[in-house]
Amino acid sequence: MSGKDIPLFELAGEERTATPLPRVRRGVTFDSSLRPDEKAIRRFWSNVVRGPGSACWLWVGPISTPDGYGRFSWQVGGHRRTVSAHRFALMIATGKEIPQGLVGEHFCCEPLCVRAGSYHVRLTTQAENISWAVDRGRHAGSSPGSGSAGRALRSQLVRAAVRNGWDEDALRAARDFNVLDENQSRLW
Repeated sequence: MSGKDIPLFELAGEERTATPLPRVRRGVTFDSSLRPDEKAIRRFWSNVVRGPGSACWLWVGPISTPDGYGRFSWQVGGHRRTVSAHRFALMIATGKEIPQGLVGEHFCCEPLCVRAGSYHVRLTTQAENISWAVDRGRHAGSSPGSGSAGRALRSQLVRAAVRNGWDEDALRAARDFNVLDENQSRLW
């Protein structure tokens, strides 16, 4: 048995093993360096509802749990990649990968926002991102961010509020979602 094999069980003295899945499934290679093509960019924007004026542009595609961020996957020639929707928006805006050591910060404090710019999603360091979150009351040292337990549900409510077009009243109600833990303050 190689070091990569995982013993599952023994049956009548015969050991059964499983080998971990390779990075290739059904002919698709998961490629963290895959660049978006025009088709992927068009499909990305088809999952965005643009708010009026200087409002957020909200992702209405898949949302991950438990962080509540949008997720976007694309495939080119048998290679596939998945990233956070706001990171994909920054890749489009800058025309390149997010540089090592930088993160996409939601200055607007809306996890579904994909509007690249100074007052929405911007490039910053993780230290600056955490500092902003602490200043806004969304993060407290090493403990989970305020309201993080309900973040994915809140994002799902926000997505539902604008999925068929911008609806300020429905959006306000979704953003006012109250966390289930009474000891935590609201995320926004």
